[in-house]
Amino acid sequence: MRWAIAISIVLHCLALSLMFRGSSAKQMGYPTAIIVHLASPPPARGVESPASSKAAQPAVQEKPKKVAELQKDARISDINPKKKPKRQQPKPEPQPAREEARTTETKSKGLPEGVELGSEFGSARLDESGFDSPYYLNILLSKIRNQWDNPFEGTDTVLCTIYFVISRDGRILDSAVESSSGIAAYDQSALRAVLSSKPPPLPNQFASDELGIHLEFQYLPYY
Repeated sequence: MRWAIAISIVLHCLALSLMFRGSSAKQMGYPTAIIVHLASPPPARGVESPASSKAAQPAVQEKPKKVAELQKDARISDINPKKKPKRQQPKPEPQPAREEARTTETKSKGLPEGVELGSEFGSARLDESGFDSPYYLNILLSKIRNQWDNPFEGTDTVLCTIYFVISRDGRILDSAVESSSGIAAYDQSALRAVLSSKPPPLPNQFASDELGIHLEFQYLPYY
């Protein structure tokens, strides 16, 4: 009996194992997939498809109306002979100030060309118009400039004119304050510079024995 029971149990176990294997095989298997391509039927002969007809036609670009109008106006203006360019008015040339012209005229009055007054002297005028030696006058002005010690320092322009006469041998015959600056120390300093300058003798080509000079001393605060 025991061996019959054992055989029955073994057979049942085998039957159960076969059942489980069959079910698992069914679950693991996948059905075979079939890919189907749908193709459109070919068009009939002599009939074009709408897509191909649209692609074959070139795109037409419309030009903007504004550009056409501008080009039209430009052509008309080029052809029109009555249209003339506007004349440009000449720019007025800058004119020197009256004060500058007056100062230049005063400085050069009675002086030969080449005389350098510098910033210390505003103007110079000679009594004799025939004196033509800028070299002599430059030496004389340099000597006076070296002797001048300006005592005034301020923000206003100061002017003073000294008149003096030089003899043939270089002596100063006469000197005076012709035009005062209103500052006594300034006037006396300018007169002292002339008297202590020791001018050189007059040049031989100068015919007169005396030379009168009106020399203006100036103080400019921006120098």
